[in-house]
Amino acid sequence: MQVYHKTRKPTEGTKVKRKVYVGMDVHKETISFAYLTSKSKDVVKEQQIKHEETRIKKFFRKLEDEGYTVECCYEAGVTGYPLYRYLKSLGVNCILVAPGKIPRQSSDKIKTDKRDAIKLARLLRSGDLESIHVPTEENEAVRDYLRSRDSLRLDLGRNRQRLMKFLLRKGNVYSATKYWTTSHYKWLNNFHFENEILQETFNDYYSRGEFKKRISKRWIKRFKRSRKVKLLKNEWES
Repeated sequence: MQVYHKTRKPTEGTKVKRKVYVGMDVHKETISFAYLTSKSKDVVKEQQIKHEETRIKKFFRKLEDEGYTVECCYEAGVTGYPLYRYLKSLGVNCILVAPGKIPRQSSDKIKTDKRDAIKLARLLRSGDLESIHVPTEENEAVRDYLRSRDSLRLDLGRNRQRLMKFLLRKGNVYSATKYWTTSHYKWLNNFHFENEILQETFNDYYSRGEFKKRISKRWIKRFKRSRKVKLLKNEWES
């Protein structure tokens, strides 16, 4: 026989938590909020505050004090993950969404902070937003290192090309087939221009390349034995 249990009614004086959906349009200096409840047809409130932890905490604590259970979201962007992590530390349920995964309409061509916040709040309530994975701080640090290393490697290659094109324009051609060997560096180190400005230009190209090469070698030496870096590099590049 199937047994049905009666739902316990809240006792007198017990506050029933209401859910509120908060959309945030986040910028470096400001955050625009818009929120609505499960049953509200229109936005309950809109507000803009300075992008400061004390003000953010005050905003969400006020909602909690009013008896709300909070769900919030914002678009991933240039401000990174600090806000997400801070909200999590406050116990606020938050998701980050990829801008490219947000449903769009023709009317969305007119963009304002207020409109964007309202739209996110509505989509969050309707369940039409897909959250993205937020890496741990350690994993993010490794990814930043890998990006920086790749960027440095590209910069080094471009700088070397600029140096060789500069020398070619001045009629200096390296006859061997391989560049950046011991003999090539010996050839470069013997350069001297009579014109002071040309010499300064050569020194600038050459020293810049050598500086970046030293940094690249130092980083490779420091992290090449790091299992964490290797694993995340494979994951990131897959």
